[in-house]
Amino acid sequence: MSSDVASKVAEIKKEGGKDIWLYGGASLINTFIQLGVIDIYRLSVHSTALGSGKPLFGDLKNQVNLHLIKTNTFKSGVVQLIYQPKK
Repeated sequence: MSSDVASKVAEIKKEGGKDIWLYGGASLINTFIQLGVIDIYRLSVHSTALGSGKPLFGDLKNQVNLHLIKTNTFKSGVVQLIYQPKK
């Protein structure tokens, strides 16, 4: 199944046009991370402290090194961190 995902992403990227926006749970995102098909990570940090919860990137097989390329701060207090994978 993951090879189907990788080939479909490659096919969509060849078409050109707008970016592919992936929004979903940890298992969906982990699939794309493991395949190495994520070009940009946009992480939003909300100003709420939780006592428990699920890890953002659970069950990663390998470390993913990221390079911060931009930050955005919003009136709501949300901070968006934009990263590219280091090569």
